[in-house]
Amino acid sequence: MSEFIRDMMLLKSLEEDDSKKNKLFERLGGRPTLDKVHKIFYDKLFSHPWLKNFFAGTKQEHLEKLQSDFMGSVFGGPKIFSGRMPIDAHTHMFITEEIYNTRHELLRESLIGASVPEQEREDWLRIDMAFKKVLIKKDVNQCKKRYGTDDILDFPNPNPLLKKVS
Repeated sequence: MSEFIRDMMLLKSLEEDDSKKNKLFERLGGRPTLDKVHKIFYDKLFSHPWLKNFFAGTKQEHLEKLQSDFMGSVFGGPKIFSGRMPIDAHTHMFITEEIYNTRHELLRESLIGASVPEQEREDWLRIDMAFKKVLIKKDVNQCKKRYGTDDILDFPNPNPLLKKVS
């Protein structure tokens, strides 16, 4: 199955889950909440001693807006996202389970910091975990350049004693 089809099936299943109840986008309070969460989240990512390496040379504000567009559409909001699907956007990044789990914990902290209510926070985190299976790689050789000028982004944990999240 192609990566694109797998991504589309994932998005469709998330939309179907959300259509069975009030759309998460509405329960969150719409775009302002997504923007608030993503500002906190990317502040954490861009300052994290390990994960910040994945964002060198990238404008934080651009990523915040792109992520709000994407997650808004996943959560049942306006379909305005026009970027790459997650697997294509991250194909050049060696995202291990440890990296994904560290990122997921920063998202949890960001949701709490933005005062997202517990049920909506848990729903958001459940949806976030659905992307894990298409983004993590077991070996750096699974990475592919998006463009000929891309580097494969592979950064070892600079401090193995950093809090590990499993």
